[in-house]
Amino acid sequence: MIQVESKLKVSDNAGGILFTAITIKHGFKRRYAYLGELIGVVSRTRKVYNRETDDKLKLAKLAKKVKKKRKIKSKKRKQPNTRPYLGLLINTKYPTNRINGSYIKFDENRMITFTEPTKYGPAGKTDKNIPNLVGTKITSPAIMELVENKTIKERFKKVIDLSGGIV
Repeated sequence: MIQVESKLKVSDNAGGILFTAITIKHGFKRRYAYLGELIGVVSRTRKVYNRETDDKLKLAKLAKKVKKKRKIKSKKRKQPNTRPYLGLLINTKYPTNRINGSYIKFDENRMITFTEPTKYGPAGKTDKNIPNLVGTKITSPAIMELVENKTIKERFKKVIDLSGGIV
């Protein structure tokens, strides 16, 4: 159960560490977001490059993907628009009931970062409204609720494939 101003940790390698929720998507005046839903988020901290070691050179490139203020140029306006990232909720502290009567909850709130969907989608021309995944690797496992829901499974098939396993 995530609401506005909730702190979220990231479970991908896009470069951000801590995010803050700004908006809850898919509804007018929605107050809470649950597992498998999209929210608008803003970066609070990022991974920083350390010049002393060469091993962290890869982290510097990844840190450039996620920025605190993401600016998008528009042809109509002379000034660039600042837009938040999209976050898919994977783990929440709030317990989620399952069909068999058990429930699952995690130690911290985690999400995966996305950008807005492009006109043709991430894999060529598609009719679906699929957001673009920022990172290339996902560290936390997927939840059974994401896999069983057909609409989430179609939209975020790449996320489920990249995740370590299913809980």
